[in-house]
Amino acid sequence: MLYLYHLMLLTCILMCIPLNTSANEPTSLPLGSILNDKGQPITPSNKTHTDLRFSNPVIKKSSTQKPTNKKTTNQKTKAKSRKQKLASRDSVANNPSCRWLNTRMTSLERNLDSGVNSRNQHYQQELDMRQDEWQCMKCGAEGPEQADHAVCQYRR
Repeated sequence: MLYLYHLMLLTCILMCIPLNTSANEPTSLPLGSILNDKGQPITPSNKTHTDLRFSNPVIKKSSTQKPTNKKTTNQKTKAKSRKQKLASRDSVANNPSCRWLNTRMTSLERNLDSGVNSRNQHYQQELDMRQDEWQCMKCGAEGPEQADHAVCQYRR
């Protein structure tokens, strides 16, 4: 038993002492050093450019985009009723569900820019449901209350 104890102690001591220690080798690596798979230092390249070639694709604006209607400053703006504010998407309530709903409806409208046909009528159906959800959750005005989420959100 005593022999086994001495053997284990000797093994632990030998494992703690590194085998390749010499006086001129540093014990720690300098900051920013790079080693290869064999532990040898690698000198980094001083190239200022990479070998990767990439250019941004050019995006052309399509002529089917709707022009934005900007009101002139001399036009009088009529105050909207509460019902009009709820249906309008001019302003979005500060609520994550309303922000997501606004983004989703914008995406659906973009998909429907070319018109409704048999291939994209599901976009129109979803847009109609999302508009009802928008009004029910009051996203155009103050935003939904806690109970509105369960009542208003569309379920498939």
